[in-house]
Parts: sequence; structure tokens; C-alpha cells
Amino acid sequence: MLEVSGLYKAYDNDVDILKNMNIKVEKGTIHGLIGHNGCGKTTLIKCLNGIFKPDKGVVLLDGEPVYENKAVKEKIGYVADSNQFFPGYKIERLIKFFEGMYPKFDRKDFDKLNEVFGLNTKKKVKQLSKGQQMRLAFMLAMAQHPEVMILDEPTSGLDVIAKKNLLDILVTTVENDDMTVIISSHHLTDLEKICDTLTLMKDGSSFVDDEMEGVTGQVKKYQVVFPNGAPKEFYHLEGTLHISNLGSVYTIVLQDEPENFMEQMTGLGSVFTEEMDCTLEEAFIYLNEEVHEQ
Repeated sequence: MLEVSGLYKAYDNDVDILKNMNIKVEKGTIHGLIGHNGCGKTTLIKCLNGIFKPDKGVVLLDGEPVYENKAVKEKIGYVADSNQFFPGYKIERLIKFFEGMYPKFDRKDFDKLNEVFGLNTKKKVKQLSKGQQMRLAFMLAMAQHPEVMILDEPTSGLDVIAKKNLLDILVTTVENDDMTVIISSHHLTDLEKICDTLTLMKDGSSFVDDEMEGVTGQVKKYQVVFPNGAPKEFYHLEGTLHISNLGSVYTIVLQDEPENFMEQMTGLGSVFTEEMDCTLEEAFIYLNEEVHEQ
């Protein structure tokens, strides 16, 4: 298990970037990190893999602290959102460097992954596109056989096929090898497909930390038809997060499961009320915005 407990982190200006973060990620699961730019995701990720020292709190892997713990850090693979490899190195030379740095690094596994991603190992790192550098970082990290894989925007710059391949490999490795994955991405549809649990971050803290169904289940979306327009009472229902309409068809999003909602709508003059599925992206947006009326 990877556990974050009471984590605080500030930079030189003493403004807290992380504020009392608490997360538990079970072994063999995929955990997503979601939040606006600047909410602290990357800072948290750098604490998770031991790059940053927490100001307060701890990051533990199987009960052992990650920071300044070589034995624990060897169990962690990391793919950053921007990969700063030696630009003048050819990929072949970089592979040999990783073989010397990581005891579990397996060249055969790298080559097997490269059959999928198709990089020319004779090229220099600086000759690679952003997407190619991301593929390279992913293959190097996976070939280390990590117990925990931490990825920060790993699909950035990837084409559709490369993105699918990367996500498929992650899911397969979790299933076959019990690897634990922590992944941050703005592509919420990707996370919805693969994640078991999620943390939604805002201003350096988590405001939702739950299983996928628990996150999307925090909001309920309905279509309601009012032939003569919605009454004023409709706009003041308790727990309303969002209201919009197209003609006589109104879409309303509420927090949690409303009580007797269908009956309430009938009483307000609705001729048709239907519950709709709410995606992860919609849940994240609605939980972060004020009620908007059109």
C-alpha cells in the first residue's frame, strides 16, 4: 500500500502548495489524480516518488518512508510530464545508462515494449518529438519492473494509437503483476476507463477521495420537460449544481441522490423526467462550479 498522511509542502515563499493531503492506494490498483492546473498534483507526485521532502506528514510505501530511502525508491517507476533526459545521448546509450542504474532493469522487456512503440534506438534524445520522448520514458520506467508506477500526464503528446497502447499495457501489467499505478491526467475519459479509485484535488487538498462509482455517484443528472417553462421553484432546489435548458427541455445536476425527485418534478408541472448517466468529466466540472442558469 502507498499511503500519504497529513502531507504539507510549501516552496520558498512559504505558501502551502499541499495542505493536509491524505491518500491510500491499495496494491494492484490504479489510482487517478484529478485537478485544475496549479492545484498541486505535480508537487504531490514529486513527494510520492521521493524527489521532494514533505514539510509535514509522510509518504509511506508498505509502511516505509519514501524520502531518502534508496531501497524503497528502487520499487518506484516515474514518468514525468516533461522528461529531461541527456539530449545528446542516443537511445541505445541511455538504455545502457539505465541498466547500470537500476538493478531490475531488463533490456529484453524494453525491446519487447519497443516492438509496440517503434522508436529508433540509434536516434538521439534531442531528435525525438514530445510524444516519442514520452514513449521512451514509459518504456524505461516499465523495464525497471517497478512495484509502483507513478505517471504525470503520460498521454501528453501521444497519438491515439500510442495512447491506447500505453493504457492497455498499464492495465495488463496491473492485472498480471499486481503493479500499483498512480496517474495524473487532464484526459478524464481515459482515467474513467482504467481507474479503480480517484482523488479530486483543489487548492492543494483533496475534496473527493473515493472509488470511481463513488465519485461519479456524487452528482445526479436529470432531463426535465416543462412545456410552459420551468417554475421559479425549480431553480431553487436544494443541492442544485447546474441548470441549463434547450427550449422546454431542462438539464439539472444535483449533488447526491435527491429525495422523491420524480414526484417533485411532476408537482412542478413536468410532463417528463429522466435520470441520465453522469461521466467523470461532468462530475468534476459540476463539483467545481457554481449553479449556472440559462
